[in-house]
Amino acid sequence: MDRSLIVDVKHKTWPGPGQIPAFPSAFHAGRATHQINMPSVLLMIGYLTTPTSSTGVSLSEFWAWVRYLAAVAGDPDLRLTRSFADLDAHQKTILSDDFGMGVPMVWLSQRLPLSRIVDGRYFMNRIAASVGASQRRTAKRGPNKSPDFVAQDTSGVWHIVECKGTQSGTQYSKDQLGLAGPPPTGGIAQKRSIEFPPGHTGQRLVSGLSIGVEDGDRSRLTIIDPEPDDPFRLDEAQIYLAEDAAARGVVSKALRLSGFETTAEATAAPLGMYPWTMRSRMRRQEEARSDYVDMRNARAQEELERAERPGMFSENGYRGREQHITLPRPVMLDDSEVTRVVLRQGINEDILAQLRENPTSPDPDFGSFAASAGTETRSTAKGDARSASLRIGDLFRSEIFLD
Repeated sequence: MDRSLIVDVKHKTWPGPGQIPAFPSAFHAGRATHQINMPSVLLMIGYLTTPTSSTGVSLSEFWAWVRYLAAVAGDPDLRLTRSFADLDAHQKTILSDDFGMGVPMVWLSQRLPLSRIVDGRYFMNRIAASVGASQRRTAKRGPNKSPDFVAQDTSGVWHIVECKGTQSGTQYSKDQLGLAGPPPTGGIAQKRSIEFPPGHTGQRLVSGLSIGVEDGDRSRLTIIDPEPDDPFRLDEAQIYLAEDAAARGVVSKALRLSGFETTAEATAAPLGMYPWTMRSRMRRQEEARSDYVDMRNARAQEELERAERPGMFSENGYRGREQHITLPRPVMLDDSEVTRVVLRQGINEDILAQLRENPTSPDPDFGSFAASAGTETRSTAKGDARSASLRIGDLFRSEIFLD
């Protein structure tokens, strides 16, 4: 289920020769047409929109493959069906945001050796907690918003990605990408939040996806690299904190998608209810915090020890859950109907065994722990006509099958 997509890489927005970041050798300069696998995009949307730190059931764990499979038109290039294009404004915005993340992150993961992709807001909150600082103010919208994603690659270099998506045409997509200013606007302003030290600085990307509709313009993905301004700076001595935050974010998502919600929460927020929770100097507050962590630790250990649960599987060194989802209505694919989606998501059993000993693991060396599960190995997203897989090193496996 591949669809063609126009990708326009604005290579002139990169710094000149000898400056950081260099234009990636795997990127093309200018405009070209690429094939992108849509089941892979659905898996990526499900992964990216699954919350790192929250409680309760997350619809994003099922949303993409139940709802969006029917949104993709049968054209050879990427377009939405007219019925989805005619949704009310709020639902269109959600779809545009989700596709605006999933499509570019699949495209980038095929060209950059990304190993850990973590939510930008969670990343900032965890670093603030790790250094014992007050929570850094990061707005959910506007110029002070954290970048959508922070990603580390297999060489230890860090990349920042801000994603935009729209169904309102290429001009609106350009507006979303923003202007350098002053003042900066749009995605250009939002991805300026973090700066890594020399030797750790990778790409600083803003992507804009203009999603085409049946009988309309084609879809187009634009990639730019505007120059940062007034960011939050990490120095060399704080890189281990960045690795801790990224590792926790990735492992937490993998745990949640595999059916280990309580353990995911303990991993993402080891010192309490929130990622930024810290130890308190007030005796009563510290006792309450410690009691909460102990209670959650016991629940997580119980969760990890229950090997047999409905819908769970253990196979080839991975444990997780398998779901069979009947679609609300059949979807035509290559002249045949798809009526059901089978989704298998599992996490490395060695990681589960280590977490069983201490689910909370509060010390800021989680990056080293996660490296033992291969989270420093390149993540991949690939697929064919009726299936796709998303792999995060040896840590996590996600597969989707269209029946």
